[in-house]
Amino acid sequence: MEILRPHLIERLQIRDLADPESTIEGIKKDIEFRGFNLWILVFSIVIASIGLNVDSTAIVIGAMLISPLMGPIMGFGLGVGINDAGTVRKSLTNLGVAVSIAVLSSAIYFFISPIDEASNELFARTNPTFLDVLVALFGGLTGILAGSRKEKSNVIPGVAIATALMPPLCTAGFGLANGQWDYFFGAFYLFLINVILIATATSLVVRYLNFPQATYVDPARELKYKRYFAAALLAMVIPSGWIFYKTVSETVVTSRINGYVVEHAKFPGTEVVKSEIVWMSGAPHVHLVLLGEFVPQPLVDQWKDGLTKVVPDADMHVVQNTKDATGLAEMNRLIDLYSEGREALALREDEIRSLREELAVTTTQLSGLQLPPSLGAEIQLQHPAVLGARMGLIRATDSEGTTPWIQVLWAPPTDSTSWDEKDEQRIESWLRVRLGNSAAEIKHTRLEVEGAAG
Repeated sequence: MEILRPHLIERLQIRDLADPESTIEGIKKDIEFRGFNLWILVFSIVIASIGLNVDSTAIVIGAMLISPLMGPIMGFGLGVGINDAGTVRKSLTNLGVAVSIAVLSSAIYFFISPIDEASNELFARTNPTFLDVLVALFGGLTGILAGSRKEKSNVIPGVAIATALMPPLCTAGFGLANGQWDYFFGAFYLFLINVILIATATSLVVRYLNFPQATYVDPARELKYKRYFAAALLAMVIPSGWIFYKTVSETVVTSRINGYVVEHAKFPGTEVVKSEIVWMSGAPHVHLVLLGEFVPQPLVDQWKDGLTKVVPDADMHVVQNTKDATGLAEMNRLIDLYSEGREALALREDEIRSLREELAVTTTQLSGLQLPPSLGAEIQLQHPAVLGARMGLIRATDSEGTTPWIQVLWAPPTDSTSWDEKDEQRIESWLRVRLGNSAAEIKHTRLEVEGAAG
């Protein structure tokens, strides 16, 4: 072991490879959010929101690659690590601006987006666990170690993807736009975990690498600050630990229930066509749908008692066909509800979404086919002899579209209101340009009785 120790120290040492001055300068340069940085943030937020909206992981990853959010977070950790209050204030100010703009941009997108259903990508950001804490911590360590090297690398984009700073803000925007506050607070909590842990990792590495301190702090006061910081960190992390414990517990219980159902819920000629576990008030409720031979009630009661011994809080509800035709029909209906209900609902939602899109297109097309309300008055202004016009839209039997039809009404020729074929042609040319339709049908009619204009 003594022989290997020098080799291990040489392999694991990082202090000699650090470049404190350029690292501090680089981090401080990326703190400010204005101009290009601000617009890049807005654009990347919109891209990430689209990816979450359509459930596309690739689009979300692309958005995280161009996100500039790491700058003020690492700046905050740097300021704490080197006792630079000015850098801390500047970082928190810019981080607040960036977060506000990001959430607002995402909320605006989701407010106008026609897809208002929460995707799996969105839902995944609403229940942060202790695993997210670990990802943020080790991601922050990776980022500051890579950034402190004399030879820079391309690790930072990977850290931005691993710690997932953008998706939680987009999910918070979704919750804000749709009034779903569980999404908003869950996602924002995940973002805060990432921010605190990345900043903590940055601060720890900066202290370990002995970066030059900006100001001297009294040891007693520094210890006091460390205690405050540790208390705040624990307050932030403990809820995620509870969520993680709850998630793992539910997963373990679900596995035990599924194993019990596979091993014990058996009867000759009967098949379990649906097994579903629903968590209500922290207790699992097992729903079994059976098809085939009727299972005697004593055996069903035995299944329930056995499940209670395996999972004390579990409750089992068994649905099966009865011996008569009415019971079989009811069974088939229940199978449809359990086995095909969700798929049918998804198809129905897709159909509704498609019909809405078709309706929007049709409405746009119809609005473009309407004749201008002032067209009659405009025609009268083209010549003193024009008394008015009759107009409408016509559809031919061999055509899918409609064509404007205009009948120009002329007064009888007199010495003061004379008109000829050139006047008619001029009005026809003007009408086709005005309507944007060279195929418009235009007719001219001379009225024998003055004042008969329509």
